[in-house]
Amino acid sequence: MRTPTAPLSLLTLLVALAAAGTAGASRHATTFKYCTDPTFPPMELASPSGAISGFDVDMAVKLAATWGGVAKPVKTAFPGLIPALNAKRCDAVISGIFVTPDRMKQAGVVSYMESHRVLIVKAGNPKGIHSPNGLKGKVVAVQAGTKYEEYLKALKAKLGFTLQSYPGDTDAVAQVLLGRADAVLTQDTSFAYQAKQHPHKIAIGFTFAAKDAFGIYYRKADAATLGTQIKDGVAKLKADGTLVKIANKYKVPVADVK
Repeated sequence: MRTPTAPLSLLTLLVALAAAGTAGASRHATTFKYCTDPTFPPMELASPSGAISGFDVDMAVKLAATWGGVAKPVKTAFPGLIPALNAKRCDAVISGIFVTPDRMKQAGVVSYMESHRVLIVKAGNPKGIHSPNGLKGKVVAVQAGTKYEEYLKALKAKLGFTLQSYPGDTDAVAQVLLGRADAVLTQDTSFAYQAKQHPHKIAIGFTFAAKDAFGIYYRKADAATLGTQIKDGVAKLKADGTLVKIANKYKVPVADVK
């Protein structure tokens, strides 16, 4: 009488384990954790309470929904975004971060926006900064750990100017508003936000001709799975006009997301 009981119990156990495994996989598949540094409005910013919002946050919600997922931001300092991704603290990086050759060596990427770098100056451009060469002898602010900072360090060696690096983009722009810096190197997306926050206080002194691409980074090992989902999802959000709607909401140039 005990003989058939053991196989039946084993079968029951295997079914239970399989169900648990499936449930675990489902939870992983539907929770889309992305690392972000909320210091680059309007792409991402944090309220005093710590709530994270912005273009990238709205996009992440819509993106995850294309495969039935729920997006969850994981606050991460900008220099640690890619390391955190590869350490599996998140599934992807969405943080107004450029697509660059060195980052593509570390992770896969899907581009979703193109924008222009700009030099933000005080309204009226009192220092007459109309090109990168105009930074000579000036005080320039920038967000630390970014490609902007790398570019300015190289330019500083050629021209000679004072470079100040700050934890966030808003901190850097504040230096121009306070009169502590003559210019800030950032993106047109940032200027759109800051100009709205500080009407008639700042202006664009120079717009770089070349475009930069913002990308969503994922682990290379996930290229065939999550990477494909992200690629297909971004294509859908562009095709159905979702990215344009989000751009309008945050006053981001619509041409940047087409």
